[in-house]
Amino acid sequence: MDRHLYRQFEAFHWLTQRLNIKGRLPPLRGWPLSPDILLELHEWIMATRPALIVEFGSGSSTLVIADALSQVGAGRLVSIEHSEHYGRQTWANLEREGLADWVDLRIGELEPWAGEHINTREDQSVSWYPVSLIEDLQDVDFVLIDGPPARTCEFARYPALPAMVDRLSPKATVWLDDAARGEEKRICESWADAFDCTFETVEMEKGLGVFTFQRDALTDTDTDTDTDTDTDASGAEAADNRSETGGNGPSDTTQ
Repeated sequence: MDRHLYRQFEAFHWLTQRLNIKGRLPPLRGWPLSPDILLELHEWIMATRPALIVEFGSGSSTLVIADALSQVGAGRLVSIEHSEHYGRQTWANLEREGLADWVDLRIGELEPWAGEHINTREDQSVSWYPVSLIEDLQDVDFVLIDGPPARTCEFARYPALPAMVDRLSPKATVWLDDAARGEEKRICESWADAFDCTFETVEMEKGLGVFTFQRDALTDTDTDTDTDTDTDASGAEAADNRSETGGNGPSDTTQ
């Protein structure tokens, strides 16, 4: 126990050394991401510089990701949250730290999930975030999954990869928190079997499942020179637009 606590204190120390935020982080015990994962998260983003990040479940991770993007000077985070209360708290923290421009926070109550699932219990309804919140997203480089809460239903986080897999960039990375728990272990095994990816478990306080994708990017087979030039120009413009910062504020889709 002492060794585990020391590791978290040590991670928290180095995390606070890296962050530029002036206020305090939300509490990091209990349900939130533990300090060791947050430290790994900040270091990984600054090292790999993903252009588009999606997270499921806002909070301390939102601040840490936004801080890393701010230090890098590029990138965008789309944060998906089911609770208006916690979403507003997250947005207030971002505004306090001057990090709101790096985040597009989208809030929507959980709703029935119609896609594939490994929950076969007849006494439970399966819910997940509104798919409408991610319909406009493509070429996502990094996904962090820390929601919805486990009490939502059995295997509550399973829909994340089925919902996102066709929206990932060719070399995307997906992280699943709490991978040491029984339900998340089963989710990791199911994803590893169902999708063309590489999977590993990283030793963290609550476990971290890491999925990496190495797929060929789609190529344009049109040989017309003028068309290729136009396509390249529009593609560059789209990339520039995606990299532009500018938080949209907490977009609330709850009814």
